[in-house]
Amino acid sequence: MNRSRNGRWGIALTVVSLVSTTMVLSACTPPMPPDVLAAQLENQITCRNGSQDVAVPEEFVGSFDMVSMTLTGVCTEQSITEVGADTAASVVVTSTAPSAAELATIQSRCSGEVVTVPVFAYGVTLSYNIIGLDGLILTPEVIGAILSGSITLWDDPAIAELNSGYDLTGLPEIVVMSVEGGTGSVEAMTTYISNEAPESWSAGVTKVLQVGEKFSTELDVINEMFAIEGTVAVLPIVQSINNMIPMAAAQVQGEVINPDDTQLQKVGSGSMEVSVGPNSLVATAATGGVPFEGNFDIAASKIVLAEGQPLIGWPIMATAHVMACNTPEDQLPLSTVQFLERLSGQGSFETYGLTPLPEPIRIQTFAPLQVTLSETVAPSESATE
Repeated sequence: MNRSRNGRWGIALTVVSLVSTTMVLSACTPPMPPDVLAAQLENQITCRNGSQDVAVPEEFVGSFDMVSMTLTGVCTEQSITEVGADTAASVVVTSTAPSAAELATIQSRCSGEVVTVPVFAYGVTLSYNIIGLDGLILTPEVIGAILSGSITLWDDPAIAELNSGYDLTGLPEIVVMSVEGGTGSVEAMTTYISNEAPESWSAGVTKVLQVGEKFSTELDVINEMFAIEGTVAVLPIVQSINNMIPMAAAQVQGEVINPDDTQLQKVGSGSMEVSVGPNSLVATAATGGVPFEGNFDIAASKIVLAEGQPLIGWPIMATAHVMACNTPEDQLPLSTVQFLERLSGQGSFETYGLTPLPEPIRIQTFAPLQVTLSETVAPSESATE
């Protein structure tokens, strides 16, 4: 595919120096809200010409089409073409931190370095096909026992005790279903139960479940779940919602957390950990539901909690990553990923049902992505005495 290019560098974001801003604004001027400040940091973009192929896992198909529409609204000659995960693209999305093999594969296509950063989070839950049984509460101990094959009946005392308001008798036997090649959702779930309930889960962190029935794709799993009552699968929350599959709720520090609460998914994403490497920022799954200090900004995430509500979020959040070729002769791949990390790109993911990165984590992606930052920006017109 022919791609024309204008200029050598990627997206230029206008950044404000916090020190200089404090000097410019008068003492009686209130500080700018984090979301207003972030918008000022990113109010410039260097547009490019061409369409960039992005290889996307099946569970996120359609999300990058939404990002492309947002990008084209800003840069009319620049777009994203969503392609299958098996396509040899110079921008590749993975459902979890990329493996050494995945990094080696994209490196073989690049004449330059490969840049890796987290791109969004997504909630994961245990979904089940039982008509009229929405909102079962399942602890990590129970989930671990189900996925290891130790609990096979819905009226098992460990489940019944948590859900006294439900009649669980006479239901079909529990059948676990999963993708034979593994998924990022299973990795996030097994990270969660390994941390929270190691006594009920001895297999450690893995992408592949050992028990139950295996299928080639996540779509095959979902289709089979529709056909057989009593089945369970570890799925992204967005897929469960889109296919109207009931999902288990969770308990964190005595609080019942519902999986479809998008605000609490944002809170939960703050418990990811990041590590910095050459040309990379790599994040773990975010488990436990309680943000780590410095990882989460409630105002920037536009979250309003009820009075007295603790800062506890959904406890099982996987972290998708993106890898991109960065070569001097072709800056379109890096420019594309820079746009994914912008507020507008992150907003497109949220519209699709995925979770934007916590603001402190998102800002850390700017260094490996070589985002160009200017020294100053004019203060907001609303920031006056």
